[in-house]
Amino acid sequence: MAKIVKIETETETQAIGASQSIWKIVLLGLILGFAYWGLTVLIEKYIITQLFCQLSQYSLTCSQTLSISGNISTILVAIIGIVVMIKLNMAQPLIVSIASAATLWGLALLSAGLGSIEMIIWEVLVYGIAYALYSWITRCRNIIVVLVVIALTVFIVRTVITV
Repeated sequence: MAKIVKIETETETQAIGASQSIWKIVLLGLILGFAYWGLTVLIEKYIITQLFCQLSQYSLTCSQTLSISGNISTILVAIIGIVVMIKLNMAQPLIVSIASAATLWGLALLSAGLGSIEMIIWEVLVYGIAYALYSWITRCRNIIVVLVVIALTVFIVRTVITV
């Protein structure tokens, strides 16, 4: 009689360590930063401006197209980041993406006065740093510690940015 053998394999998420280098995460953040810039420009030019700036009744919305398109891009980039980090088996992708999005909310307005090349460079660098920072923080196995440290970090960075 044949034996039935059940083999279970577990795929364990990886934090930054030997198998998941910090440079992969930084590269992901840099790519997401470039995607953020591109999405912001496309959404502002082809969606927000086309929908709301044709009629005079939406003059308030039309004056804030950069802010609105930047916030929409932040949400889209966070979703893309979650999907990519899940594919890479990274630890706690939801926490990393949400913390990065909360920290970088309103980045389009902060970089509005810069030239085009400067804006791209700063947005790409800031996204790379944010993803590296929050991925590094999520290395800790205790989720309570991770959430508290990330909440404090987001609070401190947002306070410094807005002052």
